[in-house]
Amino acid sequence: MALHSKPAKGAEADLLRSPLPTPHWGSQGGSAFTVRAVATINATPTAVLDSLLDTSHYPAWNNFVPKVDLPSPSDTRLAADVLFTEHVDMFGQGKPSGLVKMKLLMTTLKEKDEHNGSKSYEVVWLGKAYPDWALRSERVHAISCDKEGVTTYDVWETFSGPLALLVRLFVGNTLVKRFKQWNEELRDYTEARTHA
Repeated sequence: MALHSKPAKGAEADLLRSPLPTPHWGSQGGSAFTVRAVATINATPTAVLDSLLDTSHYPAWNNFVPKVDLPSPSDTRLAADVLFTEHVDMFGQGKPSGLVKMKLLMTTLKEKDEHNGSKSYEVVWLGKAYPDWALRSERVHAISCDKEGVTTYDVWETFSGPLALLVRLFVGNTLVKRFKQWNEELRDYTEARTHA
């Protein structure tokens, strides 16, 4: 399945063996691969960004990552230069005992004024669960709005390093399903909150 800039319905996801470059690691070769999902969302880019960064509402909409730990228990919003822990439900079992903890660093939050008066955003999370020599991962969230007012949420994560092959073999297809689910749930939650 080829991903387009605007999926016809809901969300699309795919595993790309030709990895997409990322801001920190750039172009990757060897066993590198990318998991990518794209969704259209009937809400402003700012509303989508707010849903993405406000981790206090993750339990309400996010079955892939139902919990996030931030450095201070009183923090509920992701910000640049913040190291955080995702509690990942990789196989969708919904059991706290089945959650895997993954450390990430939010490295980037870029905002850009678009010609149509809207804003676009780029948020980047750098994987910190493994040493860089073993596994490098970087997740890019791109949120933009076209001239018709349709918001596109495009998220991809590129994996590289010696362990990337094992990640692809053992959980690559699962990651595709879960990224698609993340996009669908983010879309449904943001649209319901925006149009309530």
